[in-house]
Amino acid sequence: MISLNFNLRNPWSRTFKNLWNRAYDTPFKNKIIELEVTRDFTLVSFMFNWTVRQSHAGLDLEAGLFGYNLHFQFYDNRHWNSDEGRWMMYTEELGEH
Repeated sequence: MISLNFNLRNPWSRTFKNLWNRAYDTPFKNKIIELEVTRDFTLVSFMFNWTVRQSHAGLDLEAGLFGYNLHFQFYDNRHWNSDEGRWMMYTEELGEH
């Protein structure tokens, strides 16, 4: 996992509002794209996360300025079975997390 984050927040504000969000299927099996625009208490923010071999692994990016934030995710919709070192097969493991 690679994770880089920077946030400068307004401590006197408790604002949060989801302005817009969408999820899209992709031509890649089990991959999803999500986009989101929010308004919150962040003055400046940047977030980069890249994960592998874990549930919902993928790319997660966010950038914000003066309370407006754009969030992008490209991730796998499956859960990771760390005991077996593979993606879960729900027909065999239904109910396990």
